[in-house]
Order: sequence, then C-alpha cells, then structure tokens
Amino acid sequence: MDDLSRREFVKLSALGGFGLVLGIPVEVQAQADRNGIELQPLIRIGVDDQITLFAQNPEMGQGVKTALPMIIAEELDVDWPAINVEQSSWDTRLENQFSGGSLSVRLNFTAMRQVGASAREMLLQAAANRWQLPVSGLTTDNGFVLHQESSRRLSYGELAEAAAALPVPEDPTLKSAADFKLIGQSVKDVDLDKMVTGAQDYSLDLKLPDMLYAVVTRSPYSDGQPASYEDADALQVKDVVGIEELRNDLYGGRIALPNSPNFVSGVAVLARNTWAAMDGARRLTVEWEQPDSLPDSSRLMIEFEKALDSEGETIRDDGDTEMAVANASARINSTYRVPFLAHVPMEPMNCTVDASTDDIIAWAPTQNPELLAETIGTALEVEPESITVHVLRSGGAFGRRFYADFSVDAAILSRRTKRPVKVVWTREDDVRHGYFRPASLQRINAAVDDAGQLSAWHHKVTSHSRSFYLERDGSPTELDNYEFPAGFVPNLLYEYVHTPARIPIGQWRGVEHSSNVFVTGCAIDELAHESGTDPLEFLLRLVGNEQYVQVREDFRFDASRLVGVIERAAKEAGWGTSLPDGHGRGIAASYNQGSWVAEVAEVTVQDRVLKINRIVTAIDCGLVVNPQGADNQVQGGIIEGISAALMGEITVTDGIVDQGNFHDYPICRMHQIPTIDVHFIASDDSPRGLGEASLPPAAPAICNAIFAATGQRVRELPLTRQFSV
Repeated sequence: MDDLSRREFVKLSALGGFGLVLGIPVEVQAQADRNGIELQPLIRIGVDDQITLFAQNPEMGQGVKTALPMIIAEELDVDWPAINVEQSSWDTRLENQFSGGSLSVRLNFTAMRQVGASAREMLLQAAANRWQLPVSGLTTDNGFVLHQESSRRLSYGELAEAAAALPVPEDPTLKSAADFKLIGQSVKDVDLDKMVTGAQDYSLDLKLPDMLYAVVTRSPYSDGQPASYEDADALQVKDVVGIEELRNDLYGGRIALPNSPNFVSGVAVLARNTWAAMDGARRLTVEWEQPDSLPDSSRLMIEFEKALDSEGETIRDDGDTEMAVANASARINSTYRVPFLAHVPMEPMNCTVDASTDDIIAWAPTQNPELLAETIGTALEVEPESITVHVLRSGGAFGRRFYADFSVDAAILSRRTKRPVKVVWTREDDVRHGYFRPASLQRINAAVDDAGQLSAWHHKVTSHSRSFYLERDGSPTELDNYEFPAGFVPNLLYEYVHTPARIPIGQWRGVEHSSNVFVTGCAIDELAHESGTDPLEFLLRLVGNEQYVQVREDFRFDASRLVGVIERAAKEAGWGTSLPDGHGRGIAASYNQGSWVAEVAEVTVQDRVLKINRIVTAIDCGLVVNPQGADNQVQGGIIEGISAALMGEITVTDGIVDQGNFHDYPICRMHQIPTIDVHFIASDDSPRGLGEASLPPAAPAICNAIFAATGQRVRELPLTRQFSV
C-alpha cells in the first residue's frame, strides 16, 4: 500500500470485491482485477451478485440519477428493484458529464444503451464459453443468462470475472423499442425514500476528520475587495479558530477563473462548526473598496429604453418588414419588460475541499464537475486532471451550480490551513452573489394582413448580454434566430442592442427562452385580438399545415409536432367553453430544448386579486424514459415559471442587490400553485430536453388569460406590480 497514492487507494477501496466493471468510453477494456480498476464505472457486477449502476450526470432534482441507470438497466436486462444506484464521481474518460441545457438524457441516451448492451453481450459470451454453446442459443432475463433448451442458467455474478476478461464490443446490438420492459415505465426516484425520511445526504451534511468550516463575509458589490477589517469580536466566538483574508491580488492577479469573471474577495471566518463560523462572520467589521462604477437596475432600465431607439445589430432580416407593417390591416407596437431573476435553490452554495496534500479532493453539489476541477486547478495552479471531484446530490440548482466560483474559497483556505475546509454560503450570499437571469426590454412591431395571416414581425431586444458578461469576447446577443415565430412569417427582422452593465448574469432555467417566449407568446395573442381572431385559431393558422418549416439554412422545424401540442392542450383545457365573469383562459406555445410544448392557463381576477386556477400542458419530448420523473419535471418547470411570473425580481441599487432571502424574493407557496395537468404526446423519437421546456410558456399563458378575464394587457413582470396574489 505504500506504493499507492491516496487517490489510488480511494479508487481501489471503492472498487474492491467487484468482478465486471464497465464504463464509457467503451474502447477502455474492462479488467477482472477483483481489487478494482482505474476506471470510474457505470456498471459494477460483483461476484456476490450485487449489481450497481452509476448515474454519470449530476443529480439536482431533474431525475437523471434514476433515468440514466434505467436506460443502462434496460439494455443490461436486470431486475430494477434488485440493483443499487450510485452517483458517479468526475472522470476524464466520461463524456458529457454535466447537467445543463436539459441535455443529460438527450445527449447520453444512446451511449447509456450501448454501455448496458455491451455488458450484456460480454456476459452472454462468457456463458457461451463456459457451456461450449453458441451465443445465439442464449438469452438473458433479470440478471441471469439462460439456456432454455437445457433449463440451465447462470447469474451475472457467476459470470462477472470471466466476462471482465473479454473485449468490450465496439458496436453492440441494441434492443428494439418494442422490447423495452423498463424504459417507458414509471419508476420512483432512487433517493425518494431517503429524501422523505430526511436520511438523504447532501453536500452540507458532509463531515470529514479534522475538517474546518468557513463562512466568507463578502463585499456587498459583486466585485469589491476588502480594504481593511476588524476581527477582534469574531475571534472571541467559541470554536472560531482563525480569520483569513481573500483578496484577488494575493493570488497573482488570477481574476479570470474559468467561465467566471468573479473576483476572489472576502474575509473568511474558520471554525470547528458552521454556527460558530456564521456567528464570527456576523461580528466582523469590514471596510470595502468601492468599485469605480456602481450598477443600478433602475438606471439600467432607462438605458434599455434609450437602446431600443438606437441602431441595433441585425440578427436576421427576411423580406421587407417595414413595408408589410405599413400595408397591414391590423398591427401592434408593444414593449415588454422582464426583470433579473435569481436561482434560490433550497440548498445554498457550498463546497468542501481537501488540498492539504498534493492529492486534492473536492466534494461538491455541482452541475459541472469538469469546470469545478478546472476552477480549483486555476486557483491552486495544478492540473485539473489531478483533482478528484466527488459529485454530491444537489438540493436544487436551476443553472446556478453550472458555474464553479463557489469552490474557490474552499480550495484556497484548505491549501492555507492544510486541513479539509467546507465553505458554506448564507442564504443572503446565495441570493446577492449569484448569476442572474438577464433582464431585458423587448419591442414587437408586428402586423396581420387582410387574409388574417401574420405578415410582419420586427423583434428588437436590448439586454445585458450573458455571453458577453461571461466570456468578454462572446457574441453580445440574447436573441436566437430560431425563436418562434421565425420561419413562419415572410417578413422578419430581429435586432439586438447590447447594453453593458456590471451585474453578474448567467445560466437560469430556460435563460433566454424564459424571457423571449413571454414576449412572443403575449404578442401573438395581442395580434389575434387586434385582428378579431380567436387566439387558438390564430396560433394554428400561424403554424400552418406544412409538416416542416425551414427556420434556418441548417435547421428544419417539425411544425406538425407544434400543432400536435397546441391542439392537445386546447382540447384538454376545454378551450372555447364558457367561463364565469372574471375568469379567462390563455394559451402559449414554444419550441425549446428540443421539445414542443403548449400550455393553457385558466385564471380568476377579482378586485385586482389574481388566482391561477389551472395549467394544462401538452408536451412532445420524444420517448419518455420515466413518465413519473418526467411529469415531476414538467410540473416543477411550470411552478418555477409561475413563481417568476408572479413575484420574481432582482433589483440592484448603487451596486448592491436589494433582495436577500425568501421574504423579499418569494417563491410560490402551496396555496398559489394551481392544478397542473400534464399530457405527453406519444413518440418513437429519441428523448428530447425536458427540464426547462415547460417553464417559458407559463408566463405568457397566464398573462393572456388575464387579458381574457379583464381586457387588461400585461407587458411587464412580475405580476405583483399590478395584482395581489
């Protein structure tokens, strides 16, 4: 053991006692070393018949820790209730090992099938070799290889070591969808029992020998540095063991952490427990260097208004929009406002790092373990590949944990103290020092011709660009040129004006779609009413009867699938049936994250009190791996969309975020959540993105329903600016 590094010991200990270990890429050969192999596995088959499947992508509530192993289990042909499921740590040999963009299942569906099928073929071959029979005469069932003719059978555990010595098939035969026994069946989350009983471990629960806990007092400004501090009171707190200053200029000026312009900044209180660290942090007195310029969201909105009247960058220009508007029989010229939004996952940011030796280990609730390793490597000046990252289940994320800035303080403090350090963010830090969904101001100048068809669409957006903020040289645009209704209107003009600001922005659930679909969905409804057409009829007329629409030269859109969800949602919602006074229905549809989705909202408005009664959703997301998990995702997206529409708003005054906790950045309470009906369109297509797809149409469907109930147009979010909820 003296010849093993600590990292190797951890890996080998974790793998001890297993026979067949398989993972991606399949070019890496499985080995039969019972002490383990240097490959982070996705399948472990022990000689004791214990089968463990690994979820390679981080779990943050979207269900991939269940769905990805289900896909492997389907092809492996094992008994789902009998297997173990674990979360995979970061491994450089795994591809697409991140959760974001609703891509986990979408990117890995075929790869997970190949892993399971490869292992199954190896087990079949091992049995064929033992019995001296052709593989073609053997089958598998629930973890056994069977020879029906002789009634013989061998468990996978009995075959594991022999199978591990065989080459991994390069092109395994995959099942026909008609033969699926597990995929398409509802399976509860593998961690559900632990979550319900409070036994589920999250990153905040991690305890290590000799570990210190740290809370960092951070600048009220997003990029401020400590000028001076007084720590006498903090050091008097029982169990506080030290104070450490974190300044960017103490680390060679390395401010450009990967995918993060945030500075290393603050004063850390180190203690033997979280509560002492928090108490010590409250007792610190810190003077902060004030940045040269201080962003202000109110002033930024004024800048947005000026920007909409200035010349923009042309993203797309089809036909003659100005002429079409001039000759229209009905038109709108409407401006919409959407605010900054925070993530507020239930588990605040935290990370534990042991950099006490050269074998650096991190434990983190991360969406992006590769970026986390790269970020820690940059801060400590080591190669990312030398860092072990254990991915722990996240208590929510919604895009915030895609970045890795929250890992840096723990890495630096652990290196300094030569002890493992867990850094815990307070809720207020989590809200005020996040990466916000960009705010924007958007103007739609659109028209309908004499035939009742949408003839012109001029969409102009100004915002603080996410890509420009994060990458500095990124494209300064937040408007995709495949946004609906691109491809459905002959005269189309998209313009974008970048308005710089020093407000941190980044990933969010649906990011641009959450803003742009609100605008397009409401504007389409406005056009329908201006032209005297029922909104459902207008929407279907806009999409048309052609199956495919060439949205871009490289992107052909299946319009028939959009029609399918619109018609299904309208039917299930009882579109066209009468409602009492003060009630209204609204519809909105979109295509995002590869899925087609339509939503109908039913609301009541009385004495300026808004109640959302029901949301009916139809969604075409291809093959649904786990219907129960998928239903949870769709409902979760809608609830978050409702929260954002009703109450979501981050404001910044003189460089400081005004909100800090759920009392001033509320999310939906149970009494505000409507009945939600979810309808999946049956499809043989491979799985599409699902985690974000249902969120964007929620706000426009609600606002269109408000108009139907009251005749009042809503062009500004959140709705609490105009209604009580």
